[in-house]
Amino acid sequence: MIYYFSGTGNSEWVAKSLAEQTGDSCTRITLDTQLPVTVHRGETFGLVFPVYAWNMPAMVSDFLKNVCVEAGAYTYAVCTCGAEAGYTMRVLKARMHMDCCWSLIMPDSYIVAFQAEEETQALAKVRAAAVQLRDIASHIQNRDTGCFEVTVGSFPFLKTFVGSHLFNKYARSAKPFHTSYDCTGCGVCEKFCPTKNIVLADGMPFWDENCQQCLGCIQRCPKKAIDYGKSTKKHGRYVFHYTKEQIEGEDSEV
Repeated sequence: MIYYFSGTGNSEWVAKSLAEQTGDSCTRITLDTQLPVTVHRGETFGLVFPVYAWNMPAMVSDFLKNVCVEAGAYTYAVCTCGAEAGYTMRVLKARMHMDCCWSLIMPDSYIVAFQAEEETQALAKVRAAAVQLRDIASHIQNRDTGCFEVTVGSFPFLKTFVGSHLFNKYARSAKPFHTSYDCTGCGVCEKFCPTKNIVLADGMPFWDENCQQCLGCIQRCPKKAIDYGKSTKKHGRYVFHYTKEQIEGEDSEV
């Protein structure tokens, strides 16, 4: 089984692609994920998630507290990131045994801090990731061990153990979320939120305090009516939307 956490679809695409190529199945990590999880001898446990501030998302870390892996099981993890993963995978390997770990560079979707990438740049990253995924799937099917192909980047200790702490302490606040008059109360944000942190009242969304900063609500709003403070007002939106034909065809249009 492949378990994945995803806000804007990058890690979801990775998980589903690996499931298709390896003949496995996958499920999304949310508050509704059936726990605890026991991985028996001979079984495969895959974990796919985005890197948040050079570390695992808090929800993934909490999920792992309820996972028991028996000796003889095969385990691997793939993290997606805009550029680098820091010591994310080292933190993961300290938590549980991993036979292999990989990082995949995907379109950066943290529009609180950055402008959404241009389509051509984003698609180029996805195409490169698709090639790497075929290699990863081969390793998984062969049950290879010892693969640790992760883009760590510069100053990884500082970024992972200081930057991540600051992110979880200060940047996960849901207070800056607000909607414009364009909001139609469609409920897309409420239905998608992995922590059920959003509720609709009188047709308007309200955020509680258990935000993961996955930004699924902002990115998936069909009216672009959600913003986070003032920082996202001039930033574009991104949700993984590429077709198989776009990814495989070097000359296909975006």
